[in-house]
Amino acid sequence: MAKKIKKSKLDSLLGQTVKERKQNVKEPAREQGYSPKSPDEADEGQSDLAGDSEARPDSRPGWYSEADFDETQNAKKIKLFSKLFMRKPEISELTPLQSGSVDILDIISPPSADLYHRDYIVVDGVYFAYLYLTGYGYATTVGNGWLNPLVEAGEGINLIFTINRQQKDKTLSKIAQSTMINRSRMRDVQDTRTDYEELDSAVSAGMYLKDGMNRYNEDFYYMHTMIEVSADDLDLLEQRIAAVQNLCVSQDMFCKRADYKHGESFISALPLLSLDPDIDRKSRRNALTSSVAAAFPFSSFEICDQNGIMLGINQHNRSVCIVDIFDSVKYSNANMSIMGMSGAGKTFLLQLMALRFREQGVQVFIIAPLKGHEFRPACEAINGKYIKLSPSSNDCINIMDIRRISLDTDAELGSSREDSLLADKIQKLHIFFTLLKPNITDEERHYLDTSLIECYAGRGITHDNESLLNADGSFKEMPVLKDLYEILCERPEAKNLALSVSRFVTGSAKRLGQRTNVDLDNKYIVLDISEMSKDLLPLGMFLALDYCWDKCKESRVRKKVLMLDELWCLIGASSNSLAADFVLEIFKIIRGYGGSAIGATQDLNDFFALDGGKYGKSIINNSRLKVVLPLEEEEAGRVKEVMGLSDEEAAQVVRNSRGEGLLCAGRNRISVAFHSTEKEKFYITTNREELAKRLV
Repeated sequence: MAKKIKKSKLDSLLGQTVKERKQNVKEPAREQGYSPKSPDEADEGQSDLAGDSEARPDSRPGWYSEADFDETQNAKKIKLFSKLFMRKPEISELTPLQSGSVDILDIISPPSADLYHRDYIVVDGVYFAYLYLTGYGYATTVGNGWLNPLVEAGEGINLIFTINRQQKDKTLSKIAQSTMINRSRMRDVQDTRTDYEELDSAVSAGMYLKDGMNRYNEDFYYMHTMIEVSADDLDLLEQRIAAVQNLCVSQDMFCKRADYKHGESFISALPLLSLDPDIDRKSRRNALTSSVAAAFPFSSFEICDQNGIMLGINQHNRSVCIVDIFDSVKYSNANMSIMGMSGAGKTFLLQLMALRFREQGVQVFIIAPLKGHEFRPACEAINGKYIKLSPSSNDCINIMDIRRISLDTDAELGSSREDSLLADKIQKLHIFFTLLKPNITDEERHYLDTSLIECYAGRGITHDNESLLNADGSFKEMPVLKDLYEILCERPEAKNLALSVSRFVTGSAKRLGQRTNVDLDNKYIVLDISEMSKDLLPLGMFLALDYCWDKCKESRVRKKVLMLDELWCLIGASSNSLAADFVLEIFKIIRGYGGSAIGATQDLNDFFALDGGKYGKSIINNSRLKVVLPLEEEEAGRVKEVMGLSDEEAAQVVRNSRGEGLLCAGRNRISVAFHSTEKEKFYITTNREELAKRLV
């Protein structure tokens, strides 16, 4: 039965459920006093409905009978009227590419790529070329880390190797079958033919693979090795490719260029596990688990410690070189030895490290036996304390000062010992007088000892540590060399000792015998002893080291760095065993006090001259980190022997320019170009031309 319906009524019905629409039909009918018939009655009266549309209330326009609400018919009606009265949404016929929409591929893809060259491709203006090790181009016998030379090939050279494990049962059956066929062919081939050796090698290889898989439970792999070479220009690219090819030949490996396949190789090098079939076939090499494990490069060609200081740029891969010398997990001690010829940049590197340590809040001490004035500008720029110790300077550190309140290094951790500070100080003063008067006798030592005790007693200081302090907790006034001199003069048997001290009391060096008049609590202290004469240099060195060593022993929790420039002056042929022993002791035990000793030296022949090189070798052996700046060939050979450098590393040391060096940090050895900021360079440069520009 066809019914007409108004559009407004249709809109209301489309927004209702089927049940609601049925209810809306029933309710108006009841309001008119009409009760729907049963299904049987509805069937019987079907003809009447067809004949007379006005006989029943639901036959009026705008009304549906309950029987008309069949679900299928209702869906068709709604669909029909939707087509007639409801507007369809406009669907764009443009593809995402034509519409200009951006997807994830647009984000990760390079903006430009030129793939139409045989020998290379150009991606984002960078030239790329790919080589692969052929399946027959591997060494027959390899050791651990046999791919390390390619990993460490240098800047612009990357290694990509892929391994695919094969099913063991299928592989064993194929190997057994191939071995059996090759044995059969060997019987038909005379041993004088060239292919006889090839068949024999194939049979031996098959037996080796079967033995490893059956006896040692190793897996079978297909291995593919590719080498990516990149450069900013074509000439540099060809140079690097030639270097890679020569390196492969030296390692008994054979590589080929992926001609006309560089684009496919570029995609194969991406971390998509999708190797081009042609490259797969040409570079496939079978290997067992042990060979694959040995290929993995368990070496780091970069040094980037999380909490370290930046030293410069790694010349091999242009990565930042950051070293944390206090990382006890990586380095057994924090000591460092810096070696280089004159003008190589030792002082520049020392100051660069000192400034960056200070920036981290580390206590820094610098002792400069020569050219101490070079350290002054940077020191004063960061409000450090520059102390010049010489007979002409007004700066003075009293050698007789007792600066500590306890000999117990763990006092800040709650430990408590009452070891005598006076006895410890007198022991050090004996060393000072041994340097002052090398031929001192035992009798004179006795008189010196009693005179020192008497001298301190005159200030109320005894072996009781509490006698060092005033009632307010401050240190008592300490005696000076003049007080000791007066006591020695009163004893006729100690006149020779008094004569030795007189130079610091009434002589030309009396300014060195005064009371301490400099601030010793600064976090950045430079001790310049470069104007000490040769006979006074050991005394000035002892005076500086005595102060620094006292400060280092105060705590083993706080970090501190003691830097010694021109170390050859202290342990070389011109020094003496007492001063050298004192320096060597620092390198050996400063680690126990949470500190680091950093020494810089030139003239390596002199450095290894005292006692057959005993002190020089010991200092290098007690330095976990070493920096070798440019050296002459003779000195480079000496360093190669002492440090066990390779021929290539020794040659690199000779070729390096100023400011470049070989950094040996633990087991890692890399070539580093040491860099500073413009502000750092302004204060620490020693270049004559740069200094001359400031005069203009």
